[in-house]
Amino acid sequence: MVRSSLKNCYFFAKVLFGVDRWRRDELVRSSKAAVLNMHRVSPDLSPYWPPMHPALFERLLRYLDKYFEVRNINELSEKQGSRPVAVLSFDDGYYDFIEYALPLLKKYVMRSNMNVIPQCVKTGLPIWNVRLYDFLASSSVEEVKKIEIPGFQFKLTGNGMRDKLGFGMALSKFLKTRARAERLELFQPIEELMNGKRFASTRMMTTGEVRQITEYVDLGAHSFSHESMEFEDDDYFENDVEKCSEFFRSDLDLPMDIYAFPNGSYRPEQIEHLRRKGVSKVLLVGETLANMDSNVIPRITMYGDSDSEMRMRSVGAA
Repeated sequence: MVRSSLKNCYFFAKVLFGVDRWRRDELVRSSKAAVLNMHRVSPDLSPYWPPMHPALFERLLRYLDKYFEVRNINELSEKQGSRPVAVLSFDDGYYDFIEYALPLLKKYVMRSNMNVIPQCVKTGLPIWNVRLYDFLASSSVEEVKKIEIPGFQFKLTGNGMRDKLGFGMALSKFLKTRARAERLELFQPIEELMNGKRFASTRMMTTGEVRQITEYVDLGAHSFSHESMEFEDDDYFENDVEKCSEFFRSDLDLPMDIYAFPNGSYRPEQIEHLRRKGVSKVLLVGETLANMDSNVIPRITMYGDSDSEMRMRSVGAA
């Protein structure tokens, strides 16, 4: 609680002294854009991965509407006007985008980029770490203590929510740094525990629902199954890109010209492969501002719990 209050005071002081205004001016002078990356917008709380509350999201849109030119991602390289440029970019394809984010985007007449995971769209299941979070949130500490993964050294010794939360975040980080084949093998004991328990799973958009939003978003692929690509070999990555392209052709009747790397994980040669395949926008994480004339676009992850923090993150000054 004390840490949260101090953080809020820190960001409030920055806004009070005009740091966000100075950074907006700098965006215009440097021809940089703020590409803001989000995942979930929902009032439903999650201790492992808190979504942005719709009220906070609307206040962010109101701020952007007042001070920024919010562009489609495909318009990023067009000539800059007098306002700084921002782009809204969503990953994964959660159903709460339709419930909470899209109505507000329509209200403020803002188009966004949505990068979906074809495997999740087809199966209706979220990515493995979100399923893990859903499972852990529904499990007791004693149930979580049954999880044993070779090489994972974190031991859950306490009995509180904070202990369980620390365990889950450490386990997710441990598994993210593995190639898919190794992760699947390590994840098998957890899969067995999950299969033996009923729990609510985070809802993903279906193919039909993805088709319905194409009027309002620029669709991209967030890989086929959300793997950390720096740990995968060339054959795996090239096959992933082809499966994404096939999904866009056969299921959505669209070209796949936007590709967002999962987990901020990639190798430079993978970017070159995407370029050769005709992908016009390659999205990274990077936590930095984007060059408006580049087709390799770093993004700034948007999270927080105050207007001041959202303002500072939106100008890359958090």
